[in-house]
Amino acid sequence: MAINKLTITLFLLISLAVFHCLAFRVEVQEFEPPRQEGQEGPGGGSGEGWDEEATKNPYHFGQWSFKNFFQSKDGFVKMLPKFTKRSSTLFRGIENYRFLFQEMQPNTFLVPHHLDADYVFLVVQGKGVIGFVTDTANESFQITKGDVVRVPSSVTHFFANTNGTVPLRLAKIAVPANVPGHFQVFFPAHSGFHQSYFTGFSKDVLTASFNIPEELLGRLIRGPQQQVGQGIIRRVSPEQIKELTEHEHATSPSNKHKDKKDKHKDKDRSTFGSPFNLLAQDAIYSNKFGRYHEAHPKRFSQLQDLDIAVGWVNMTQGSLFLPQYNSETTFVTFVENGCARYEMASPYTFQGEQQQPWFGPGQEEEVEEEMSGQVHKIVSRVCKGEVFILPAGHPFAILSQDENFVAVGFGIHASNSTRTFLAGQDNMLSNINTVATRLSFGLGSKMAEKLFTSQNYSHFAPTTPSHQFPEKPKPSFQSIFNLAGF
Repeated sequence: MAINKLTITLFLLISLAVFHCLAFRVEVQEFEPPRQEGQEGPGGGSGEGWDEEATKNPYHFGQWSFKNFFQSKDGFVKMLPKFTKRSSTLFRGIENYRFLFQEMQPNTFLVPHHLDADYVFLVVQGKGVIGFVTDTANESFQITKGDVVRVPSSVTHFFANTNGTVPLRLAKIAVPANVPGHFQVFFPAHSGFHQSYFTGFSKDVLTASFNIPEELLGRLIRGPQQQVGQGIIRRVSPEQIKELTEHEHATSPSNKHKDKKDKHKDKDRSTFGSPFNLLAQDAIYSNKFGRYHEAHPKRFSQLQDLDIAVGWVNMTQGSLFLPQYNSETTFVTFVENGCARYEMASPYTFQGEQQQPWFGPGQEEEVEEEMSGQVHKIVSRVCKGEVFILPAGHPFAILSQDENFVAVGFGIHASNSTRTFLAGQDNMLSNINTVATRLSFGLGSKMAEKLFTSQNYSHFAPTTPSHQFPEKPKPSFQSIFNLAGF
């Protein structure tokens, strides 16, 4: 009798072990994407070796994609090539936009200049001063991490990093005014690598315009002898930094003779629009796995005519920004910290150096008439200093990996756009009629109802199943022995 009970117990143990193995195998096959050798799953690993799209992703711009506009030991300004150089088909809607990144070392000054382009920048690190100068105004503002500033086209401005230890880092999106996708930078003062725009005038014109002797024109065109060879970003003394910061909200020379009451009014009114801090705004999505802040052009006047939104996402390690898409906005996204894997569904494939749509060459006009129905999984690991594009209408998700993930983005064509989540408590698919869900996905009524309502979180969620649900109690030997009759 004892032998029979032992045999039954062993049989039950073996059966349970086989059952758990099979259940685990089914779960992996259903919920985890295919892996290749040497690849780790969510929350870590190199992210390499996914599908073919991972190595041929036109939406991902590595650090090598940037071209240096200026670089020295004191800082740099670099820029991505025109987006349509990567793909004339995919990026036609944003061909007039350029992404730039600027970094200035502590106690440095970027000389006055203007662009034939409007641009918006976001301070991602550090603090400093930006000064605006026109023929009727002279205003300066202190800027710090999270500040968003609009710089109008052709307005002369300068920067200073007032921090003695931390670099000042700015992400920018520019909208050229003359040539689509191209702009120029104009400097009134000569530097070692950039000429003064006064070199475009004759001596006669300059002498008459400034009413100065001809021998002083060299100073105007070539700059002081001691500055020969200096770049546009220069080291400055702590005393000069202090003087720059003391001129915050300086009044223009034309207002010098106004009475005190008028001066007080003018001090509260900015000609250029004061910076606002994105991180000081309430996050539109927030939980313990992540936060997302966004400045929308309908709310902030500085962004309205450019139709640009500015976003900042901060995700904890191993978290997921749930699948979603934007109806009209294409986001140009810069990674400021950490690494993440982003996945996106796209009807396009990438071949060689040019992105090819699913239709063949010469068939672009037929895109509205013919639909292939094919969807390709675009997967990339993106890390600090890199850029990735999230096109309008394309469903995507972002998984943070080895550490907290921080990224900032500029949304193009944002005014009338809406964001639709495909998973989470507030997802769009959960609002589909149960019958329509059952007919579309071929599920029973109970399974159809459960399909889009099982996620416990909204917007951000953990990638570890144990964080989603309470851990199920494991069967104990005591319960097995009881079942066997002991």
